[in-house]
Amino acid sequence: MQNLTKEDIQQHAVVNEQSVEIRVALPLTPLKTQQWAEQFCEIFHFSLSDADWGADRFQALVTTQSSNTDFQCILCIEWLCEAIWLEPVGTQQSPNAIYQYLQNT
Repeated sequence: MQNLTKEDIQQHAVVNEQSVEIRVALPLTPLKTQQWAEQFCEIFHFSLSDADWGADRFQALVTTQSSNTDFQCILCIEWLCEAIWLEPVGTQQSPNAIYQYLQNT
């Protein structure tokens, strides 16, 4: 697995109407997916929970661990559409808030 860096995520994050897409290479195996998600969470101070696997997708709840910023989003990795993205959870969050968090962490 290529080493994931904060700069890679920040440079390849794109805000869409309902999510923040992360345009980096997808992990190729379930183990590499778990490692990618754990490394992503470590870099951005998220905790990872409620991981769920489907035939062609992985998703998990990620929650900030910072006392300054408190929000949750869903990390989605889908091989069929070849995409990784973060979806806000709850009405208090927006894709722009997630994007700003990624850029400023």
